[in-house]
Amino acid sequence: MKNLRQNFQALGWGLMSATLVLQPTLVQAQFIQRSFLNPGFEEPVFGTSCYVQVDQSLIPGWSTTHGSVVTGTGNCTSYVSPGKVPLIEIWTTGFNGVSTATNAGNQFAELNAEQASELYQNICLIKDETITFSFLHRGRSSPTIPDVANFLIGLNTSSTSTIFGTFSTTSDGTVTAQPVAQNGATIPTVTNNNAGNGWVRYTGTVPYTGASANQPVGFAAVSTAGGNNTIGNFLDEVQFAGKPVVEFTASSGGAAESETNPTTNPPKLRIVGLVPTGGISVPISVSGTATLGTDYNTTSGTSTFNITIPAGNYDGSDATSVFTIPFTVINNNIPQGLRTIIFTIQPSSSFFASSTTTCGGSPTVVSNYTIYDDDFLSGKVWDDADNSANNTFTNINTGSETGTNAGGLLNAILVDANNKVLVTTPVAADGTYTFANVPLNQSNVTIILSTTAGTVGNTAPAPSLPSNWVNTSPLTTATFNTGTNISSKDFGIDQLPDTNNVTASPQTNPGGTNTVQVPALLGTDPEDGNLSSGKSFKIISLPTNGTLYYNNVAVTANQVINNYDPTQLTLDPNDGAITVTFTMASVDAAGKEDPTPATVTMPFTVSQPKLLLVKRITRINNQDLNDIVDGRSDVSTSAANYVASPHDTDDDSSNSWPSGYLRGLINAGMVKLGDELEYTIYFISNGLTNATNVRICDLVPSNVTFIPSAFNGMTPNDGGLPGADQGIALAVGSTTPTVYFSNVADSDRGRFYPANDAATPSQCGTNTNGAVTVDITRSPILPNLPPATSSGTPANSYGFIRFRAKVK
Repeated sequence: MKNLRQNFQALGWGLMSATLVLQPTLVQAQFIQRSFLNPGFEEPVFGTSCYVQVDQSLIPGWSTTHGSVVTGTGNCTSYVSPGKVPLIEIWTTGFNGVSTATNAGNQFAELNAEQASELYQNICLIKDETITFSFLHRGRSSPTIPDVANFLIGLNTSSTSTIFGTFSTTSDGTVTAQPVAQNGATIPTVTNNNAGNGWVRYTGTVPYTGASANQPVGFAAVSTAGGNNTIGNFLDEVQFAGKPVVEFTASSGGAAESETNPTTNPPKLRIVGLVPTGGISVPISVSGTATLGTDYNTTSGTSTFNITIPAGNYDGSDATSVFTIPFTVINNNIPQGLRTIIFTIQPSSSFFASSTTTCGGSPTVVSNYTIYDDDFLSGKVWDDADNSANNTFTNINTGSETGTNAGGLLNAILVDANNKVLVTTPVAADGTYTFANVPLNQSNVTIILSTTAGTVGNTAPAPSLPSNWVNTSPLTTATFNTGTNISSKDFGIDQLPDTNNVTASPQTNPGGTNTVQVPALLGTDPEDGNLSSGKSFKIISLPTNGTLYYNNVAVTANQVINNYDPTQLTLDPNDGAITVTFTMASVDAAGKEDPTPATVTMPFTVSQPKLLLVKRITRINNQDLNDIVDGRSDVSTSAANYVASPHDTDDDSSNSWPSGYLRGLINAGMVKLGDELEYTIYFISNGLTNATNVRICDLVPSNVTFIPSAFNGMTPNDGGLPGADQGIALAVGSTTPTVYFSNVADSDRGRFYPANDAATPSQCGTNTNGAVTVDITRSPILPNLPPATSSGTPANSYGFIRFRAKVK
């Protein structure tokens, strides 16, 4: 399929038939369609003696109602199946013993590709017109039983379609029944095999009474000789056309009178549709303020003349379907000012005066041509997006610039040597301006651009531009003398870019000299489009609470970053919870910066560590309690798993704890005097950063007595007093204790404070029955607790402390 698309431009157009003239080139989408395109299915060329089933988009002009029901097949060279798509089947002459009609090209279509379907084109039909048609039809499989097809306006799948004829043809060209004309159609009788090789040419006319609109026009399969809807109904050289449509290409134009054979923008006719053999004549009349014979002449020398349009099939394109109105302008040395010739298309029965771009739309039947005096000044204001002028009047237009009038707010003013206005005129939308009736032989005049129009005879306004525009050339020309046909007094201006404020999402301050990437700088420019990566930005002001870097080098105030790479602009914020701001401006391709800088805002937060604590009774006497219980606040206060809100959310085994780690009971039930209880306080680091200086203090419950020797003889320990009782255990990243502590104040990390001991740390609260403290973190053994990222990861993010007590 790729090769077929590549060949489109290489294809030529041949004669369609002796009666229906030429095939057009492919229609341009902006114009209506008044006749069939590719009527002989000759585009694209598929090969020799073969067939293809292709997607409808590959056959120029044609569409189909065929469903996406079967994978397309074919045997032409380089054929690739399009898969299941709406299929159009094309045969080339000689395949399967079937040849095209005499002088009918090399390709034709089969209506019944893989089902009964309709081949059609969308044609602009005009209310109450009569359309002529012609086509070739042939049966496929039987010399006695015909293939039958309908000619209709509308789709065969729609209830609103209108059938105008039914045609029955066998494979040898026998017409088993003369065509059946319907709904006002006129179809002459035909003879068998009148086009040769089994083909029959049918012709006729069709009245159209509907509203002017684009309508599908085509041929729908009715039946086939063998009753097999996948074969039958060959079709070729189809044409359907009403009168052509004519209008002017534009409603106005004009040039200096020195252009005696107008070529700049003369009035032109555009035609769409089929012009029959012999051509047509379009009558034109002229009027206006210009005088025939003094200011201009027509080809006839009178106020009416005809434009001959040769026979052909016209698609509306500028290359093939536009005809310039012939007339001449008379040049003289008499100051005459502006004069206008009004060209008007007169009615005719050989065409419709209607829009060539909108079906049934209002046409442009009048075109005004303005003749400007010889003695004029002209120039153009260019949108100099790349600043090629560089504050001069040379090199303004380098090929990519377009004309502009800065949104309609700009005036060109001719000023004399005394700074008085001689002539003033608005700059046109395309940037052009022309001073007509310029006083002759004026010395030392200048032209200025201004947003103020100025008044002839008064002092000239100051040169100026609309807001957000700057000049790339001076706004006042050098002095010169007026003369004949002075042109190219050009100016360069540029529209300034606009920069977007950028606010980053709050993020954790990295601390120290660490850097973070600045969010992408953004801007827009009317000429350059979106501004970001690869463009230029100027850092106007630096942050006061951080350092900005580009490519690892500190940025300076007013530094311009060219070929900006967002990944290279980074920030080292000062430590703490702060908001860093700096300002910047986008710079366009002309080197002009946004005069209203934007602000980049980057808020930073300080990460807070978090520690979850969960307390369990893990042993009674010699019996370990291995239950896994999650605390809840939505149960009875006497329930074994009751934990008051909001601590119930912490007392949950799903908080990054290792699976099954929170062993023990919240409420162990009834105990008696002398029972020994083991208390385990589980901890896990659950914040955004490392937990440091972690000390856990747990007050011994009032109804029990701390057992100081609970872990005597257990190892290892970390430097406690030799021989001292050990009543405290610690585990880090383990289900069993990893170190044991003495109860006294020594070099290890654990200590028991008796009731009312004045040395009890204040964070423990009131010590009425003893307090157990453990410094979880201590350098270099365990300097901090990193935050847990998943279940049990990392191992040094969780653990427990443990002590035992006896019921009083």
